[in-house]
Amino acid sequence: MDWHSQSINDDRERTKKIIIEFLNKIKAGDNSARDEFILRFKPFILKLVYKATDKHVEPENSEEYSVALLAFNEAINAYDEDKHPNFLVFSEQVINRRLIDYKRKNHKNKMVYPFSYFENENIKLERTLPDVDSSSAIERLEFTDEIRLFKSELASFNISFKDLLSCTPKHRDSRELLINIARKVAGNDGLYEKLRKTKKLPTLELLKLAKVSRRTIERNKKYIIAVSLILRSNLEIFREYAASSKEKEVDLR
Repeated sequence: MDWHSQSINDDRERTKKIIIEFLNKIKAGDNSARDEFILRFKPFILKLVYKATDKHVEPENSEEYSVALLAFNEAINAYDEDKHPNFLVFSEQVINRRLIDYKRKNHKNKMVYPFSYFENENIKLERTLPDVDSSSAIERLEFTDEIRLFKSELASFNISFKDLLSCTPKHRDSRELLINIARKVAGNDGLYEKLRKTKKLPTLELLKLAKVSRRTIERNKKYIIAVSLILRSNLEIFREYAASSKEKEVDLR
C-alpha cells in the first residue's frame, strides 16, 4: 500500500472514530453533541438533497432539506454499529428513503431522481428501517420490487444500472433532449415493437422523427432504451422521473 492510500485509510478511520464518539455521546443524552454533529454533517445532508432533487436548495426554505434533516436524526437514533458498520452509508440510505416517501406523498412538488440514486445495486431498502408502520413497510417493499423488475428488464437488453450511471447526462438540458427522443420510441408502436424484438434502437427510423444527429443517438442509446422501457412500463416512480422532463426539442447536429 502506498503512502497516499495509507493516508486515505487513516483519514477514514479517524472520521469513523469521531462519528462513533459523537453517537455514543448522543445516545447518552448529550443534546449539545447532537447539535454539533448535525452541524458538522450539514454539507453531507445538503449533498444528498441535491443528488435526490437535482437542484441546489436553501436549508431555510426547503421542505426537502427538512425531510432529510429529520431522516438524519432518525438515522442517529436507529444506528446500530453491529448491523451497519458505516454510519454514513446507513444515514444516506435512510435519507434517500425518506425523500422518496416525501416525493410519493406530495405529487404537487415533484422531484427528479436521476439513475444515480441506484448506485448501489445491492441496496436492501426493506432492511434499512426496521421500526416503521406497516404502510411504510409496504411502500418500501413495492419500491424495491420496482427496482428488481426494472433491473431484470434492462438485463434483457444487456444494460445494467452501472451502465446507466456512466451514461446518464449530467446536465438537465441533455437529459430532457434524450427523454424526448425516448418518448418518440415509446409513443410509436412500430418503433417500440422493433426495439423489443431486436433489443436494439431502430436508429434509421428514429432519425426521421428526432432532430438530432446519428452520433447523439448512438452515444446515448442505452439511456434512450432505458427511458423508452420506463415510459411503456408500470414502474410508477421511474415513469415520474421520465415524465418530469419538459417537452423540448434541441438540435445537436
